[in-house]
Amino acid sequence: MSDRLFVYGTLRRGAAMHGLLEGRAVWLCEATAEGRLVDLGSFPGMVASARSGERVRGELYAFGPAERESLLDALDRYEGPRFERVTRTVAAAEAAVHAWLYLYRGNARGLPVIAGGDYLSGGDPIAGARAFSPAARTARRG
Repeated sequence: MSDRLFVYGTLRRGAAMHGLLEGRAVWLCEATAEGRLVDLGSFPGMVASARSGERVRGELYAFGPAERESLLDALDRYEGPRFERVTRTVAAAEAAVHAWLYLYRGNARGLPVIAGGDYLSGGDPIAGARAFSPAARTARRG
């Protein structure tokens, strides 16, 4: 039996911290989860949806029991106290599966929303005047 992990920010392929997953988890597919993605300045955070239909785009990974404790411990340390690891239903390929993901615990009121829920798209936030460009930022989370 394997566990699954949904990532939406700096842990995605091609992003700054993807190395934390290399050799520990296997990429399965692109996926989405119900929620809203906000710009926290140097990394994104996933929060509860404010309206029906909001989705966060990311990737689904699998990892086995041998990697479970060390991988989740490493991710918990990386994400820190501002994020909480929870299980949620994720839409992947042609099925809905349960996966671990990290939710932002802080107050998201007034934070820019990342358009389309896709951190790597490079789109502008829905709210706020700052331009959102993943390539221009380093050490992002999620």
